[in-house]
Amino acid sequence: MTDFILLAPAATGIGIFKPLYWLFGVCMDFLMSLVGNQYFIAIVIFTIATRLILLPINIRQQKTAAKSARLQPKIQKIQKKYNVQGISDPRERQKAQQKVNEEMQALYAREGHNPMQMGCGPMIFQMVFLMGIVGIIYYPLSYVIGMNTLGDFSADIQSLVQSTLGSDKPVTYLQLTILENWDSLKGVLSANFADIFTPEKCSAIEAYRGGLYLLGLDMTAVPHWKDGIIVIVPILSGLTSLASSFVSTRIQKKNNPAMAQQMKQMNFMMLMMPLFSLYIAFKVPAAVGFYWIVSNLIIIIQQLFIAKIFPPKKSQAKLMLENTIYRRSREENIKKIKN
Repeated sequence: MTDFILLAPAATGIGIFKPLYWLFGVCMDFLMSLVGNQYFIAIVIFTIATRLILLPINIRQQKTAAKSARLQPKIQKIQKKYNVQGISDPRERQKAQQKVNEEMQALYAREGHNPMQMGCGPMIFQMVFLMGIVGIIYYPLSYVIGMNTLGDFSADIQSLVQSTLGSDKPVTYLQLTILENWDSLKGVLSANFADIFTPEKCSAIEAYRGGLYLLGLDMTAVPHWKDGIIVIVPILSGLTSLASSFVSTRIQKKNNPAMAQQMKQMNFMMLMMPLFSLYIAFKVPAAVGFYWIVSNLIIIIQQLFIAKIFPPKKSQAKLMLENTIYRRSREENIKKIKN
């Protein structure tokens, strides 16, 4: 998902996501008006709200995982029965695998279990949400402040910004560059693009700009080791990502002990993703890293909450009781039909 962030165009974003940017911009503008233009408080509220929306899906995934764990001994028995890996002849191995698949499907049908219910819905939702966050972080002038025509003149504005700042390097994130250097650019932008940078919009930019400071740190800036305390943002981003991966792995091991051996192979990924997050957080504005920190912390709390409310043993015991009741009911119905 971070690839989308790095490759996002400098003007007004990726065309297909612009309606999403607009929607998130409207929501962000509304939240900021409620919390006195406190940008980061609005981000926290926004993230918590979306996680609450996602909570029922995560609970359903937890229940499905518990059911999968309960069926593991039966699944292993089927696999041991046909010993597909121990068959050297390709044709015989294919036949054995077909038998395994048939018995697995029959098992799922008897148990009323669909392993595909685990799904990737929450992941897709998180990706969509992150793209909306990209819109309000990278293109706030267009989607939060409502400067809709800025994109039509982005090339000319970018050229003027570069010449004013005296930089030979191309401006990667135009709107963030304007925010970061607003004091230097306000006069020249207002003079050359008066229809876009009107007095009303300039006042809105200044108010928005004020909300982008957190504990005195300019969160539109890209963190660098030479910039002092702001490096705490990417560091915390990496650490909270590692903590989230660790909590998730521990919960999965408890939910399904049979997968513990496979989980060992995932330890490498558990370390790589936080390191990748740390690296990317040094390539994007600190506001993005702040969002990742908040998101990771909320994910950890949500995972612990679900594990507490729906512990594996309790979930599996409840599933066994429900399955027993279901079977007895079906047996009674079959007896009535025969009589």
